[in-house]
Amino acid sequence: MRSQPASLLSVNGAHYLIDAGDGVVRQLTQAGIPVAEVRQTFLTHLHADHVAGLAPLFLFSWTSAKARPMTVYGPPGTSHLVRTALDYIDTPVNIHRLQYPPVPMPVELFSAEEPRVSGDVEPSLIYEDENVSVYATENSHYTTMPAFVHPYGVDRSYSYRFDTADRSVVFSGDTGQSHALAKLAKDADILVIEVIDLERQMEVVREMSGLPDSQLKMVMDHMAKEHISPDQIGLLAAKASVGQLVLTHVVPGLDSEQDITPYVSGVRQHYAGAVQLGSDFDCL
Repeated sequence: MRSQPASLLSVNGAHYLIDAGDGVVRQLTQAGIPVAEVRQTFLTHLHADHVAGLAPLFLFSWTSAKARPMTVYGPPGTSHLVRTALDYIDTPVNIHRLQYPPVPMPVELFSAEEPRVSGDVEPSLIYEDENVSVYATENSHYTTMPAFVHPYGVDRSYSYRFDTADRSVVFSGDTGQSHALAKLAKDADILVIEVIDLERQMEVVREMSGLPDSQLKMVMDHMAKEHISPDQIGLLAAKASVGQLVLTHVVPGLDSEQDITPYVSGVRQHYAGAVQLGSDFDCL
């Protein structure tokens, strides 16, 4: 069984979390990483499967009594998400603190930043410390979405590149075909990228919804244009000359699937480098 999206990059003992899907606290714990040791978190976009574990991450980092300040970087809406996550855990925190050592409250520890990022210009440097330089660009995961302006702005979806002293790792997040992502991933050592088997996924959507195709057009457009197929991944990876591919966020990625060929074979038609279909707790 695959957990919801969350990847961890560890550099010189510092841990950087990319996305925080449901179950991320359990997954970190099983991987031997104390939740309070996550230095920073980077959200690619704010779909539920990428952010539902954020409030528990705050809560159980705080209850460890070892929590340090952590910033959540992400697209417009991230500040609102962090505020509401802190509101969500407010009741258990106020109960717990009655029998707890005097430590900073979660609202003092966890904050958000929404860097301005565009896919039409060069990738933006959004974070830097002694271990990593993090660049971001806007990808194409929301290209078919109806235009809507929230109080926090327009929804956007980001991809991130982490440059370290010895290698570079790019996390695509969810995306369709994207020239901006190809630019971000140029000559990267590792590209961690989502993958969709469109035919299988549409079978799943039809079965789950029970609706005719005439009522599923927006969903079909989303799956076809705002996710990326193995063939498209191979073309992108070859264009960007990346050293290695890790396929993740496997769609549909059903537990019953035995044949992974459809996820990989299309990639190899265009890309000659190493290709790995990621599983929970895989390490590179």
